[in-house]
Formats: sequence, structure tokens, C-alpha cells
Amino acid sequence: MTYAKAFIVSVYCLVFIVGTFGNAIVIIIMRSKRKSNRLVDVFITHLAIADLVFLLTLPLWAVSTALDHHWLFGEGLCKMCSYIVVVNMYSGIFFLTCMSIDRYVAIVLSVKYGYLRSRRCAVITSLVIWTLSLALGLPTLSFRHMVQVDDNGKWVCSEVNMPSRNIFALVTSFIAFVLPLGIITVCYCSVGIKLYRHFDRIRKEERKKRKSIKIGFWIVTMFILSWLPYNVLKTTDVFVQSSTFQASCDTQESVSKGILLFTCLAFVNSCVNPIVYLVFDRYFRKSLFQLLPCQAAKRLKAHCSTSLSDSIRSQRRNSSFYKEKETTFTAAKISS
Repeated sequence: MTYAKAFIVSVYCLVFIVGTFGNAIVIIIMRSKRKSNRLVDVFITHLAIADLVFLLTLPLWAVSTALDHHWLFGEGLCKMCSYIVVVNMYSGIFFLTCMSIDRYVAIVLSVKYGYLRSRRCAVITSLVIWTLSLALGLPTLSFRHMVQVDDNGKWVCSEVNMPSRNIFALVTSFIAFVLPLGIITVCYCSVGIKLYRHFDRIRKEERKKRKSIKIGFWIVTMFILSWLPYNVLKTTDVFVQSSTFQASCDTQESVSKGILLFTCLAFVNSCVNPIVYLVFDRYFRKSLFQLLPCQAAKRLKAHCSTSLSDSIRSQRRNSSFYKEKETTFTAAKISS
């Protein structure tokens, strides 16, 4: 195994460990905030679910990469794992778009369209996003196959090159990446302009909104940095494979290697969001520390010491009471 493949496999293993633990913690903490009315919490929960489901497939991709992309797990898992990857990408960008729209409505259109930020609306929006993401991913089940690449029995999980696949790739790239990216940019630019104009009059509630905007901004930035290079190279690969322009063998090889590298970068995004919450969200940090075993032990110890102190105080009060009663009885006996 070359150094590059060893590095990618190591990254996959690290992403799987950190991402699985981190996103599970995010879901637990968000579920504990049932009384919270923040719509962004609904979208954060669904983002974590999407990443967690994808991370379950990551060990299979790590094994395949370690074996020079030889796929051992059959065509069914080849299709399903590829399907989960694209659904994760689509749902991720759609939920981030909804988060940016939510911030735009909350700050720029706070009075006019506040009804759009109801929890019921957020749940319906989440269901629509999942339905759309699952539907957009369906063609992947048709395009992905196990392909034999040599006479030594090496099979890879790859997309079959056909005109319909190329057209679909370009259309979905626009619908599920370029268009949402434009909406996110417009929303956050508008929010930034509004906050800048009213910076001196920001109230305490608005400062809380600024913190959530900062979290959303970093989540979006990490998503773009992770997935933009992959989408650019995938679009380039579509034109190369469709012979739209003549590309040399070196160019085709460079594009293929670039896709492998930037696929790794895209997969890293699944463990980034919990780290962003840990750095910028005080409530998340506090809840995480409360969930840690050492913190649980401290709470148990504090509870035991409190109970012991209460018991000692109770015993002292009882002892003082009986001593006082005995003194009173002795004094009464002497006087009689």
C-alpha cells in the first residue's frame, strides 16, 4: 500500500471514530433540548443523523481503499453505500440552505414572516428535504456497478459512463450544489449587512442570534471547503468522459487522482460539525462535559457527600434535641 493510500485509510479511520462519537453526542444533546424553540436545533439534529448514517459506510470505503479500490462486499452494498454518500451530500447542502434562510428570516424579516419559523414548519421542511434527497439519489442505484478492471479478479465499485449519467450529473450539480450555494451566500451577506448597519443597537437577543450565525457560518464554510473541490472535479470528469473536449491521458489520470483525494476531503466533513459546536457553542460544551464519565463520577460523589452531610446534620440536630430534653428533665427533677 502506497503512502497516499495509507494516509487516506488513516484519515477514514479517524473520521469514523471522531464523527461517530461526535454526531451521536450532538443527537443526544439536541434531543435533551426538547423545550427549545430554536429551529436551527431541528436542522442540526437532522444534519447529525445524515452524517451518522454515512459514517456507518466509511469502514467499507476504508477497506476498499486499502485494497487498491478492490470491492469485496458485493454489488448490493456497492450501490447502497454510493447511494448513502450522495444522499448525505444532498441533505447536507439542503439543511444548510434552510439554516441560512432561517437566519435571514429571523434577522432581516423578523417582523413580517415570523410564522415561517414555527417548529411545525421546520419538521415539514425536514421531511421535504429527506424526500428530495432520497429521490435525487435514486439514479445512483442505476449508475453504480461493480466493474472488473483486470484479469486478476479485481473489481471496483464505479459509475458506468453513459450519456444519461453525464446529463444527470450536470443537472444535479446545479440543483443540489450551485443553486443552494447561491442562496446561502445571499442570505448570509444580507444578514451581515443588517447586523453591520445596526451594530450599535444590538440587544442581548440579537447577540445570541449573532452567535448562532457564527456557528452556521463556520458549518457552511467547512461544507463548502470539503465538497466544492470534489464537485468541481466531478463536473470536469463528466466533460472528460463524454469527450466534450479532448483530454490527454495525463489529464485524465490527474482528474482521477484528484477525485480520490477530494473524496477523502469531502468525507472529512462528516466529523467537522461536532467540532464546530464544541468550539463556538457554550451550551454544547457544558452538556458534553456533563455527559463525560468523570463528570458523572464527580456528580455522584457530590451527591453522596451532600447526602452524608445532610445525614450528619440530622444526627447532630437529634442529638442536640435529646441532650436538651435530658437537661430539662434533670433540672425539673432537682427543683422538685
